[in-house]
Amino acid sequence: MTFRVPTPILLGAILGVVAILVALGIWQLQRNDWKNHLVAERNARATEAPLTSEDALSTDPANLDYRRLIASGTWDYEHSFILGNRARLQTRGEQLVTPFLLTPDGPAVLVNRGWYPLAERDAVLADLSSQLDQSLAGLIRTGAGRGQQTDSGLWTALDPVAMGETLPYPVVDWLVIEGAQRQPGEPSSDGTLPVQGYLPYASNTPHLEYAATWLGLAIVLVVVAAVRFVIEPRRARRREVESATNR
Repeated sequence: MTFRVPTPILLGAILGVVAILVALGIWQLQRNDWKNHLVAERNARATEAPLTSEDALSTDPANLDYRRLIASGTWDYEHSFILGNRARLQTRGEQLVTPFLLTPDGPAVLVNRGWYPLAERDAVLADLSSQLDQSLAGLIRTGAGRGQQTDSGLWTALDPVAMGETLPYPVVDWLVIEGAQRQPGEPSSDGTLPVQGYLPYASNTPHLEYAATWLGLAIVLVVVAAVRFVIEPRRARRREVESATNR
């Protein structure tokens, strides 16, 4: 005995799946519009006049993300952190994070000073600590990820909260990426270490491709249903009529 799903139930199920696929496609289109707005907003913020340390400290952190900062203060190389396992162009490397005291007693901001090959760690640290420049210019980022210190002393991510707990002064809950903006495809370094700078904000999520996939599946399902429930029955009836006529 062959079990067959009643046609009304099967059609209802197909329509339900089509509705879900269409809703997913529309949701991805909405996500694409939202992400495009976010890209434009963040890149516009990065072109505004840089904030001073006084401006940044008095601004709501929610309004700091992707703003540039220029400040004078003091680098605390003695309490630098190292982010391990940072590969670049298939070269194993690290990133240096150094506290920058905005006032003599704090607070400090943690600054990602850039990337260098693993073998250049000592040279980079020595060169930076010998510099007399006590100024900072870079891009503010908020919402940093969680990091932890490994047994080797390296850190897995730049985490102002966790790192700040190891320092003898207060630390703000945002960070700075040191350097100027680079354009995509522009060489990231002229040979100077560490490699610094940041790229314009861009979306890496292909929302339009996702939308096309969901909507495409919905169209295919509608076509299959049309063939199964409309076209094939008509052809069957036509064949029956032709067969009856030819008898």
